[in-house]
Amino acid sequence: MPRTERDLEHLLRPSSAGVGLEVVAVEPHAAQLVVARLEPGRYQLDVGDRRVECEHGGGPVAIEVDGLAADREHAVALRDGDLVLARGRLRTSRAPAGAVLSRIATISDLHLGRDTYRASMVADARDDPRSGVPGDGRDVDGHGTDGRDAATRVTVHQDRASRCARAAVREAVAWGAELIVVKGDICEETFDETWDLAAEVLGEVDVPIMLLPGNHDTGSLRRFEPEHGAAERGLELIRGVDHHDLPGLRVVAVDSTVPGTSRGEIAGHAADVADLVRDVRGGGGAFVATHHQPQRWSTPLYWPPGIPGPDARRFARAVRAANPAVLASSGHTHRNRHRRVAGLDWSEVAATSHFPAVWAGYTVYEGGLHQSVRRIAEPGVLAWSEHSRRMLAGLWALWSAGSASDRSFTLDW
Repeated sequence: MPRTERDLEHLLRPSSAGVGLEVVAVEPHAAQLVVARLEPGRYQLDVGDRRVECEHGGGPVAIEVDGLAADREHAVALRDGDLVLARGRLRTSRAPAGAVLSRIATISDLHLGRDTYRASMVADARDDPRSGVPGDGRDVDGHGTDGRDAATRVTVHQDRASRCARAAVREAVAWGAELIVVKGDICEETFDETWDLAAEVLGEVDVPIMLLPGNHDTGSLRRFEPEHGAAERGLELIRGVDHHDLPGLRVVAVDSTVPGTSRGEIAGHAADVADLVRDVRGGGGAFVATHHQPQRWSTPLYWPPGIPGPDARRFARAVRAANPAVLASSGHTHRNRHRRVAGLDWSEVAATSHFPAVWAGYTVYEGGLHQSVRRIAEPGVLAWSEHSRRMLAGLWALWSAGSASDRSFTLDW
């Protein structure tokens, strides 16, 4: 088994040491597990009475297990033949009442254009160096190549954040998302080059997209307003409030940015949002998406600053009074968290662009909603997110990952 230097996460969260078997996401009938470190070989993952065989080339791997019984505890064991490498337990979620009506997904904190790097790849006629996603000859940081139809090995510049975001969207759509909500910080800065990247990543998506700005999109380092850059590239960025209806759910997008600053404001939109969620009362629930997280106090006690507490509570009280069947969700903090703000359920979901490199899926039932935050499973992205996991000597992983209940939970309408 590969040796790793012990950091603070390994010491304070012992399950992250060794092979690093982690239960990332649970749903009523499925789970995603990640193993941080494996040698090449063939492995078996047992979850209850379900077994998944995994032929792995080495490094981190994400494993999906389905067909599980809902609301039940399952024993977990990772095996190399007769040798048990790691054990654990997981509990699948309780499903809300009724049938599944629809699914949506969110991503946030893409930071496109933040992280360009040189990559060597084997190119063929189908390679597109602009996208960072090659054809048969795949780039070397995580995929390898079989060399079919290869003409030559070339060096191109790629944007790692774009690769993460593209993989997140692709996996969310494959999971069944009928709408993608992007909760801000689409670009690192608002320039032509970064919005060109946004058009490449988001312009190829086959389901509707709701785009919200974040503080990086509206910050002082911008050449034009982000909604103009988006519109010029065939994208629509929401400034103010907008909504999209799916079976059983109204999705309301709220711009929380204060241009030129990192902080947020949202109470000014409370009346408009309350009107929108009131309209669906008794006929389903609502999902309210924004960029900034609510602070407890007026003064931020940690970075980054969000929505001052009094402002956030005024918003939350107005929305909950209009319809208690609401989940609000934000990004900005690059961590996973679930709490209540003035009685309103509110989740924070971490970034796509580095550890834990996630997207969130929401399954809408007749009687409620289920959230499940998943690691991006694409091998090269997973390798990058595991590398970035060790920022701040492991403290970043302890802060950003959140607990199992922060990532996966059920709300009843």
